[in-house]
Parts: sequence; C-alpha cells; structure tokens
Amino acid sequence: MNRDNNMQPYELLELLEEKLDIFKSFLSATTLLRDDSDLQEMKKIELLVTKRENCINVIDWIDGRINRIKNSISTLPGDVMEKIRLLTKAIDDTATEATHLNKEFETMLIRHRDDTKKQMSKVSQNRNGVKGYAAMARGGNQPVFLNVTS
Repeated sequence: MNRDNNMQPYELLELLEEKLDIFKSFLSATTLLRDDSDLQEMKKIELLVTKRENCINVIDWIDGRINRIKNSISTLPGDVMEKIRLLTKAIDDTATEATHLNKEFETMLIRHRDDTKKQMSKVSQNRNGVKGYAAMARGGNQPVFLNVTS
C-alpha cells in the first residue's frame, strides 16, 4: 500500500503530461478549423470537430483519474508540486488559447451562415421575379382595358 502511495504522485505527473498533450492536439485541430477550413468542405470540418470531441472525451477520462489520485494523496513532495504547478499552468494557457481560437472559428461560422442565408434569400426573390414574368408570358395577370366611352 505504501509503495502505491509513493507511485501516485508520479502517476499524477504522467496524467498531467498526457492531458497537456491532448490539449495541444485539441488546440491544433482548432487552429486548423480556424485557419485552413474551407467552410464549403463540410467533411473536413466534421473530421476536425470529431477529433476535438475525442480529445474532450480523453481529457474527461484523465480528469477522473486525476481526481481519484488527488483524493487519495495526503502530501506531495516539493519537486512534484513544482512540476504539477508548471504542467497545470501550461494546460491552462493551452486551454485559454484554444478557447480564443474556438471563438474566432464560431464567429467565422456565424458569418458564413448569415452570408448563406442572404444568398438563399436573393435566390428566392429572383425565383419569384422569374415566376411573375413567366405568368405574364402565359397570359396570366394581363391588364384589362375597359371601354369608358360608352
């Protein structure tokens, strides 16, 4: 039991390092979404979003393991505490950057959606105009002239 307790701080460090790597992967996918994403290529976007979802699932799993270990450790050696502090800061910085990039991508998506809606509205208006001309060509909506001299 004592040996397990001695190993837990190092397992905690390994989990934090793994969490940082996964956050970097999440950040990479988010950067690709923002920078390289052709919003017309939904398949590419779906792959990157799926990669991000997988990262989130792994991070959730790691967080569960970290919480179990933290609850069973009473004290940590000083060198381990410093490493944990540095890793936690790196994770926080990476998460903050990913959040910022994600907001930029969401803004791009909203702008693209709004532009698409405007284009669809113009197409609909043009189609209605063409329908009006077509009805006139068939004789529909012909003006009626009244003989007002009688």
